Amino acid sequence: MSTRASTSFFSLRRILIIAQNTVTQLVRMKVFYFLAPIALLFVGIQFFDLIWYQGAETLQPEQELRMHKNICLGTMMVFSSMFGIVATALLIPGDIEDRTLYTILCKPVPRLDYLVGKLLGVMAVIFIAMVVMDVLLVATLHFRTEQKLVEVTEYMKKIGYPEEDLAAGRAEIAAHGPTLILQYGVMAHFLKASVIAAVALLISTFSTSTIFTIATSAMVWIIGAFQSVAREGLFTDPFFGEDPNMAERIVSTFVTLVFPDFKLFESIADGAVRAEEVLHTDMAQLGGFAALYIGIYVVLSWFVFSDKEF
Repeated sequence: MSTRASTSFFSLRRILIIAQNTVTQLVRMKVFYFLAPIALLFVGIQFFDLIWYQGAETLQPEQELRMHKNICLGTMMVFSSMFGIVATALLIPGDIEDRTLYTILCKPVPRLDYLVGKLLGVMAVIFIAMVVMDVLLVATLHFRTEQKLVEVTEYMKKIGYPEEDLAAGRAEIAAHGPTLILQYGVMAHFLKASVIAAVALLISTFSTSTIFTIATSAMVWIIGAFQSVAREGLFTDPFFGEDPNMAERIVSTFVTLVFPDFKLFESIADGAVRAEEVLHTDMAQLGGFAALYIGIYVVLSWFVFSDKEF
């Protein structure tokens, strides 16, 4: 009975142990210490009016806050995606090099548990890093929002605006501050980075070079970011807007299955920057979309990894 339990097809306990060890492994990597301070620096520098808001022409308060959120969310997106690619690309080759993989697989540990645990470890580190950056984002944005509220209130009172206009102006500025919609944008970038990490996991199972894994994963990232634009340009008549025929739909569907459409994630983040309403159903659909792609890439990784001899 104990032997069956130890060699079960799928064990959450084993996965969590592997994920915990992966987190420890990633924290010790130099790439983590190289990327994290850069991201924290670019988010933390928003406390100061030294770089982004200089110039004789003063932006509107809402424009300044949108620019603030756009810079911070963009930094978080680049860091999380880069880390998802680089960290995942280094995991399996690193385990092979120090022979940790042989020790794990002879336990015996199913290869699916190993892959899922590795991916969850990467996602956990990305999540922790994004929480830290999110705290900095909320703190700096709250500081700047309060600053703009004071400035606008003093200006409007000096000009003699009525109380209704004053309240409307303050509400419009507050809408661009730290809100739940902003957190949806952060979550969208986390889901995007998780999908990219799953892509890198798949490529690393058949790649013989870490550089190839990183380059190919980055290529998938770029293709996924622009595939919606490419589909629209290739499969839609620019003058009549005709729908694509059956062959074009098949090609479009195939490209969508192979390369995730990251524009869906960006649309949520852009909506958070503009303080547009993001429905809970939209986030639920985005989470399901990300889970579907992660599941597909993990299963494909398992198929490829199962045929390798260690």
